[in-house]
Amino acid sequence: MPGDVLYGDVLVKLSGNREAIIENYKGILLYTEEEIAIACKKFTLRICGSDLHIQYFSGSDMKVIGTIATITYISNGELCC
Repeated sequence: MPGDVLYGDVLVKLSGNREAIIENYKGILLYTEEEIAIACKKFTLRICGSDLHIQYFSGSDMKVIGTIATITYISNGELCC
C-alpha cells in the first residue's frame, strides 16, 4: 500500500515551480505572499517563493500557486520559520 494511505503521509504534487497540490495536511500555520507553512502529521511543510496564494483548500487537499522557490520539510519540534 502507498505510504499516504498506510501511514497518513503528506503528498506533494508539483507542476514546475508554479503550482503545488498538497494532500493529507492538518492545517495552515502561516500564510503570506512569500511563505506558506503547512502542518502535516510528522513535520511542517514550508513553501517559499513569491506571489504565493492558496487557490483552494478542503479538509484533505489544497492547491498553492505562484512562483515556488523552495519547499522545506521541518521536523515537528523545530522552529518553523
